[in-house]
Amino acid sequence: MTDAPNVGTKKPLLEVNNLKKSFPIKKGFLQRTVGHVRAVDDVSFSITEGETLSLVGESGCGKTTTVRAIMRAINPDEGQVLFRTRDDEMVDLAELSLSKIRPLRRDIQMIFQDPFSSLNPRMTIFQLISEPLLVNRIGTHEERQDRVVELLRQVGLRPEYMQRFPHAFSGGQRQRIGIARALAINPRLIVADEPVSGLDVSVQAQVINLMMDLQDEFGLTYLFVSHDLSVVNQISDRVVVMYVGRVAEVGTPQELFHNPKHPYTAALISSLPISDPKQRAERTVLEGEIANPANPPSGCYFHPRCPFAIDKCKVETPPLKEDSSGRLVSCHRADELELVGATKPGAVTG
Repeated sequence: MTDAPNVGTKKPLLEVNNLKKSFPIKKGFLQRTVGHVRAVDDVSFSITEGETLSLVGESGCGKTTTVRAIMRAINPDEGQVLFRTRDDEMVDLAELSLSKIRPLRRDIQMIFQDPFSSLNPRMTIFQLISEPLLVNRIGTHEERQDRVVELLRQVGLRPEYMQRFPHAFSGGQRQRIGIARALAINPRLIVADEPVSGLDVSVQAQVINLMMDLQDEFGLTYLFVSHDLSVVNQISDRVVVMYVGRVAEVGTPQELFHNPKHPYTAALISSLPISDPKQRAERTVLEGEIANPANPPSGCYFHPRCPFAIDKCKVETPPLKEDSSGRLVSCHRADELELVGATKPGAVTG
């Protein structure tokens, strides 16, 4: 796990304010809109320069949609995506036209979940890694070749591999190629969408350690998306827990894993394996189904599954605010509940 950056002296690189994105539900021969799926529902967070912020939650909670809206792969319905430029100016990516966003893409790069599908099988490794340099008209052919050699060495691959094609590499090697491609034009923010979910556990650790080493060497900022809490515990400075398109809780891994404030966070932590075989896990089993984002319940979206829900939870949406300990949590009862996290600092594997 990385040491938390000194947020008091560093400026936020990215601020997401009240982000919303829904998708229409169409039915019938005329494809009329009969409803909407609230994939991202009023999400807010910020990332400080040099920090790793992770988005975590069950499949379908809105993590990837949030990232796609930030990257403007899709257009958000509402909200702000404020990014600090190299001129120290905050610009709203959500309002910019695609032509005005294009120069900023050099500062925001992405590592994809499936490295094989994100790499063109007809291009050599040299062509794949040097393509961002070519598109941005950076350097001569010889300078781009030198840059690819440097990048391959930085991600732990041999330079003579540059004339091979993606099919000749393992999944872990292909992800290293994807990381090298993301680093090619010296970005300031890297968005990693489930970058190790398809890899073996031992390879996952190697790729995570590589990303952490590169962050220390180049001062990178990561927005890391994952459903694997063990991986999140290892790499994150802060964690945003999401449930059905909303933020449930924000905190450091130590805070969330050992002193959760939201019942949903506590349930996620209880599902983790414990490294000590003599220690019995106290697992919280949530009853009921995940809320339907096309027809969410009133009040707190989590209240139908929450063992601590009261009448207020059923009718009033809890705001994301600081509790008495200074933690950001979206729960009416955050100050009165005593929830169980990982029982010992070394209990969580990963």
